[in-house]
Order: sequence, then structure tokens, then C-alpha cells
Amino acid sequence: MLQERVALSLREHTRVLEESFLIQAGDLVNFAERVTAAFNQGGRLLIIGNGPLGAVADLMSNLFLHRLSLDRPPLPALSLSQNATLAASLARDGQGNQLFSRQLRISAGPQDVVLALCDHIRDDTLLTGLAEAAQRGCLTAATHGKGEFPGERPDFLFRLATDSPPRTVEATLFFAHLLGELVEKSLFGL
Repeated sequence: MLQERVALSLREHTRVLEESFLIQAGDLVNFAERVTAAFNQGGRLLIIGNGPLGAVADLMSNLFLHRLSLDRPPLPALSLSQNATLAASLARDGQGNQLFSRQLRISAGPQDVVLALCDHIRDDTLLTGLAEAAQRGCLTAATHGKGEFPGERPDFLFRLATDSPPRTVEATLFFAHLLGELVEKSLFGL
């Protein structure tokens, strides 16, 4: 019974990745080129995500800051998901949905790319952050699970072919690694 569960989970994981990224490969390459161009022009990749996807945002920024596949200089990526004190303070005052928008208001500019890691559930904190990024002239992007994107469509929207929380985290992590590989290849030719 448990071995069947392993096989089922593996098949589901593979299906989600294939359905999510083979169809959107051209958009992903285009987005990687835009991130690379932003880096070359002094811009940054600012990543936002909540809950488990906040942890993926942290890991993703570390893949750019440290390395993914090769020793190289750090690339300017930053997760805005780490400020627990600000999150608690805003929540206490009934302003929890401003966690990312407040940080972006003081740190983002038109040379930057803002990437929101979303699942299939509406998250006003992420939507408010994306709206702030768009208002500041940033290139915006989001990953999103099944269903309609609940806010204003970002410049790039990468749909994940699942509404399962574990598969969403896995697909988002794969997206993070793949984006990192594409940007490294663009910048360093590997």
C-alpha cells in the first residue's frame, strides 16, 4: 500500500512539472532573459511568498546570492519573506496585507523584477505587493496554482498544474532551480 503511494506521488509530481513547464518553456526563457537584463542594468530580483512558499522564496534568493551550479559572483536577488517582526507588527495593527508592499515601497524601482510565489488560494499580501511593484514600474511575475489569478495579471504568469499544496511547493522549487540555471547560463555561458 505505501509503495503504491510512492509510485502515485512520483507520477503526480512528474505530471505537474511536465504540464506546468513544457507548455510555458518559451515564457520561462523570456523571463530568464528579462531577469538577466535587469541584473546587467543594476536591477534586482525581489521575491515574495508566504507560508511554505516564503521558505521557497528564501531558498531561491540564496541560489542567486551564493550559487546553484558553479562558483560565481553573487547575483542581486533578495527574499522579502524574512521580516517576522514587521509581519507581526502589521498583523497586530490589522495591516498584515501590507507586508510586501511596504518593503517594496522603500526598496523597489523600475530596474527591478518582483516575483510572487503564489498557490491557488487568494493571498492579499502577495496581491498588494504585486500591485505596489507594478506601480513602481517593476517587471512583475508570479507563479500560481490552478484557477484564475485573483488579482491584476502580472507581466509574466506561470501557471502550476496543481492545487495540491505539496505539489505546488515542489513545482515552485523546480521553477526556482530552473530559473537559476537559465540565468546562470545566460550570464556565464554554462
